[in-house]
Amino acid sequence: MSPASTLAELSDRIASEGEPLAGHVRQPQEDPAFGRLAAAGPRTAALADEYAFVVEAVREGYLCHYDTPRVLAGADDDLALLAGDLFYAIGINGLAALDDPESVGILSDLIRVAAELRAEDRTEEAEALWLAQLLALSCGKTDELDELIVALERGDSGSLERLKEWSAKSADGHGIGRAFGAARKAIDSGTSDR
Repeated sequence: MSPASTLAELSDRIASEGEPLAGHVRQPQEDPAFGRLAAAGPRTAALADEYAFVVEAVREGYLCHYDTPRVLAGADDDLALLAGDLFYAIGINGLAALDDPESVGILSDLIRVAAELRAEDRTEEAEALWLAQLLALSCGKTDELDELIVALERGDSGSLERLKEWSAKSADGHGIGRAFGAARKAIDSGTSDR
C-alpha cells in the first residue's frame, strides 16, 4: 500500500465486510490528498503508508457523517452514519497500532472539534481545522496551534483567518506546500453538505 492507494485499500476493506455496506462500495476516483498531506511531514515519513490510511479512514468517517462519502454510493442517511462510525473505528484502530499518543490526541481533537463546528453549521471552520490538524499530525503540534483551535472553537473574531494563515505558513515552512495545496483544493472542490 502507498499513500496513493489508500482509498482503494479502504474501499476493498469495506467491501470485504459484506452487507449491508458491500453493495454500496465504489472504487473512488478522488486523490487521497488528506492521506498524502498526513504522510508528507517529518513526524510521519517513516510510516507514511500507515498514517495515510488512518487519515483517509477518519476523513471517510467524517464525510459519511457530514458530506458525501468517496467510498460509498447510494447509502441512505442511517446507513451512512453507521458506515461513518465504522470508518472512524478503522482509522482509530490503525492509529492505535502505531503507538503514537500525540497523534491520538491530534485526531481525537480533530474529530471532536469538527463535530462541534458542524453541529453549529460552521463548515468552513471545520475544514480549516482539518488542514491544520493534518499539518500537526505530519509536522508536530505547537502551542500556537492549540491556542488558535481554542479561539476557533469559541468563535473569536478573526480566528478562522489566523488558523488559515498558520496552516499556510506551517506547510511552507516544512516544505510540504504542494501536499497542503492538494488537500486544500480537495476541500474547495468537495461535495455539497448533507
